[in-house]
Amino acid sequence: MNKYFSLVVCGVLLLAACGGALTASLSVSLSASSISFGNQAVGTASAAQAITLSNTGSADLSMVGIAVGSPFAQTNTCGSSLAADATCTINVTFDPTAEGDFASSLSITDNAKDSPQTVALSGTGVGQPPPCRPQGAECGPDLPLCCAAPRGHHSYCSNPSSFGTCVED
Repeated sequence: MNKYFSLVVCGVLLLAACGGALTASLSVSLSASSISFGNQAVGTASAAQAITLSNTGSADLSMVGIAVGSPFAQTNTCGSSLAADATCTINVTFDPTAEGDFASSLSITDNAKDSPQTVALSGTGVGQPPPCRPQGAECGPDLPLCCAAPRGHHSYCSNPSSFGTCVED
């Protein structure tokens, strides 16, 4: 018989004979340690970015709570417990209400010894682009359309295939 196997079997038998019990472990991992949302227009929510929470231990993980600071928000599929070797998903969005840089963290509180686990969050709120370009403004690819001309006039970009100027006739 393999001497290492014998040693393990003897150790387990000794533990059982002495009234000991094998304990289950709790261990958690996250798919990301930080998320950057980059620039996001004020008043519009970003697309969700997913974080996977994995219970890599041998016992059920009891979830106490998942929290995030404004202007970030989260939804999750984690429930109140997470079985051993199971995963759940936390979706985070960024919805700035003002221009500027924002930083917060997602905090996951549970019964693992390294609780709470955190994910750093960052994003920048930027002003909304104007809905249209006034007469005389530059127009072209990736720019808003020229504003409508007053009644009876027509507004268009002087160069429909590249950059030009908003004009009316």
